[in-house]
Amino acid sequence: MEKQIAEKARRFRLWWLLVIILAAAASGCSSGGGAGTGVSSIAGRVTYYDLTGQQAAPTGVVVGVSGTAAWDTQVEGTAGAYQIKGIPAGTYRIVVKEVKGLPASTVVLTEPSGGIEVKLAARIPMIDVNLAAIAMPGLPDL
Repeated sequence: MEKQIAEKARRFRLWWLLVIILAAAASGCSSGGGAGTGVSSIAGRVTYYDLTGQQAAPTGVVVGVSGTAAWDTQVEGTAGAYQIKGIPAGTYRIVVKEVKGLPASTVVLTEPSGGIEVKLAARIPMIDVNLAAIAMPGLPDL
């Protein structure tokens, strides 16, 4: 009888331990766009002007954090939306890194020039970090 009581008590303790572990894991997740404690996200839109100077779908536009390829993301859809997830708290410069599929001589200007500096707090997403990319024909070879 004592053995059965001891076994039930052990199972009860294990069950509560599992509940505590799951609760601790869930509390480490943020509802603010991050993928765990201390991280967040940055989101916005890119307005793209093609080689003819017309506003166009931002196909092939890559946005990311200056100085690293760790958080590069391709703009999605015709609206130019992007989101970079899993970024630790800190100060970053968000830039248009490239526009794929353009001739090699093309120059891409961005607005604001040099990107946008953002100060990211843990578990607080940054939204409306908006950029513009303007494709300019390069100089012809002479």
